[in-house]
Amino acid sequence: MGEGGAYRAGLLLGLSLRAYRRLLRWRVGGWVPLPRPCVLAVWHGRLLGVLLAQTGSGMVTMASRSSDGALAAGAVRALGCQAVRGSASRGGAQALRALKRALERGAPLAGLTVDGPRGPWRVVKPGVVAAARWLGAPIVPATFSATRAKVLGSWDRMVVPKPGSRVHVHFGEPLDPASLPPSVDAACQVVGKALDTLTLQLDQEVLGQPLWGEGKP
Repeated sequence: MGEGGAYRAGLLLGLSLRAYRRLLRWRVGGWVPLPRPCVLAVWHGRLLGVLLAQTGSGMVTMASRSSDGALAAGAVRALGCQAVRGSASRGGAQALRALKRALERGAPLAGLTVDGPRGPWRVVKPGVVAAARWLGAPIVPATFSATRAKVLGSWDRMVVPKPGSRVHVHFGEPLDPASLPPSVDAACQVVGKALDTLTLQLDQEVLGQPLWGEGKP
């Protein structure tokens, strides 16, 4: 399937997700309202609930220059958000400029899956730190849990809420990029720890136990 076909399939997927969203009950908490603009940092496996909570918000995100990226871009568009094309390995600088233009035009925030698109699982890549520093916007850790959910066997252990479940979306305290360690690797570790702590605490609150476990592979 070419990128055009993948994008059209993504539009259909996004419309399906809109219908699926109505089968869930929602609770949003933590650091709200969010700073504008800001960069949401999300684990790839916890993307679904956070993305659906932003339906119609105009959030801008990044999708890779591949058929998978075209599929994601179509789905994001159907959910009332927007995607710029690029990744750390292909078109990263161009995508950052497009992110900045979208924020300047009024997009409320940028959302990035910090260990995507292919992992390693729960290892923060430098892109989120570079984007926050270049945009001059705080990083806000974001995650979700659900009262009933399935954890897929995919590389990202994606969490999928079951219909009828209550989805809890939570935003952590913003991280000022200027206050992060100068070393990009060290800054990424700070972001990863904030995300892991937030996710574990929310799972404990909602389920009484972690969905992923506390350790990493």
